[in-house]
Amino acid sequence: MLDIDEIQGNIVPGFLKPHQGVLALTFGNLRGAKTWMRDLVPSVTTLAQCMDSRVKVREYRGLGVNRLSTLANPPPDVDDAWLNVAFSRAGLGKLLAGGAHAGDVAAFADQGFQAGLAARSALLGDPTDPSAEGNPARWLFGGPGREADVLLICGADRAEKGTELLDGVRDRALECGASVLYEETGSKIDAIGKEHFGFQDGISQPGVRGRLSSDPGSYVTNRIIDPSCVPDAWLYGLPGQDLVWPGEFVFGYPGSAGDPLTPGAVKLPGPSWSRNGSYLVFRRLRQDVAAFWTFAERFANGLSRRPGFSGVTADWVASRLMGRWPSGAPVSRLPSHDDPTLGADRLENNDFGFAADAVALPLTSGAGRGSWPTAQADPVGLTCPLASHIRKVNPREVSNDMGGRHASFDRRILRRALPFGPPLDSPHGDDPVTGNRGLLFGCYQTSIADQFEFLSSAWANSTKRPRSPGGFDMVIGQNGRPGARRARSAIIFGRHASPATVVTMTDFVVATGGGYFFTPSISALQQVIAR
Repeated sequence: MLDIDEIQGNIVPGFLKPHQGVLALTFGNLRGAKTWMRDLVPSVTTLAQCMDSRVKVREYRGLGVNRLSTLANPPPDVDDAWLNVAFSRAGLGKLLAGGAHAGDVAAFADQGFQAGLAARSALLGDPTDPSAEGNPARWLFGGPGREADVLLICGADRAEKGTELLDGVRDRALECGASVLYEETGSKIDAIGKEHFGFQDGISQPGVRGRLSSDPGSYVTNRIIDPSCVPDAWLYGLPGQDLVWPGEFVFGYPGSAGDPLTPGAVKLPGPSWSRNGSYLVFRRLRQDVAAFWTFAERFANGLSRRPGFSGVTADWVASRLMGRWPSGAPVSRLPSHDDPTLGADRLENNDFGFAADAVALPLTSGAGRGSWPTAQADPVGLTCPLASHIRKVNPREVSNDMGGRHASFDRRILRRALPFGPPLDSPHGDDPVTGNRGLLFGCYQTSIADQFEFLSSAWANSTKRPRSPGGFDMVIGQNGRPGARRARSAIIFGRHASPATVVTMTDFVVATGGGYFFTPSISALQQVIAR
């Protein structure tokens, strides 16, 4: 049972609102910072508050093939503006200085949190050349001398209401001596939630194990598999959605063990008051949309003249690199074409694996299934390449360098992201913001080093891991080597297992700011940080 009045709501279940504001501050004097914090705490949104609204949204939007008709607008009785707050190591150090908890900052065991994002940037593959855009020296914030003490995230159903909330928080912070380092807003750019490359985003989130109350059915994550179908009903929320122990995301709860149905050790990698908190990674990621689609078009034109690739398009190439078609429909289920209805169907769009032919599991009463083909076994990536983005960051049930089927559950993250900047209508047309668009990326975990950094550096940026042969994650991966050796490549297959290697020197996703933060519980805010 989770402490629903203690955990900040963007951790679990997530804000998942169509509008988001981000505000990064540095503190001035300690007295002013403490005063601001005490004023702020009543405005911080909890898991319990979020769930009330999320239940309404779930019921309104539903599941299955009819979901497209309800995606464009929020439920008429939902109009929220929510706020969460997180602190860098430096920010916590300032707030705790001279008090009874002054030494507690050193108790946070994570190497990434202690060092900060800028110091770990090269590990993530960001360029080491100070003149390069992705180097911390050129970040909007988070680089040397511009590290934030505190990060605030606001989620809202209406942009105006979110702006009003964040404006009040910022103005009060300035009155108390803080300074603004960075402020930006993001919004959904279409009904289904596409990012700027044009692909539906955030489909493969893990489900969080746990209940909201003593009621046996009060699960945080919906359980849709027919209860008589065991062990599958115990392993999944939605079809294909792994249920992961909450200690991978929230301090003070059991983490994963060898058996996914058995809780592992309680994860509390910080002082006792860090329970119900979580590490937040925030990265402002600029997406080079024109470069991505120019690359896809160029390779499609070349590949279409080769045996096994006749007729392939830019969409085909890009979808092989992503592992999904733009609608969100998995390539594993529809290898030759997209289908927006499948892409929007949450009962079907994540229901696939790679190790063996998929089986359509029976669902709870009232949950209907579509008629799309099930995914076929694809252990070596002939249909969905091993280097595709979705396989690089989530191998699913295929064995990998970490071990067998469930060995990578302790590498999952809770991803929270929304686009910033206007969409680019054509990669070859005018661009009024000259490429300034991308993703306000955030994720929650209990180990930055073993989760976010591992996924980035050990898997996305590797030519061989988590499973070989494959190549780099061509969407988000980076090659940290300098100069001409920074090229990235991946293998994709056409008909009759015809292989082709795609190569680029261009980073399609470039970091332009960010930081590593700790998101405390409500009690920690009241009794430790704001005192």
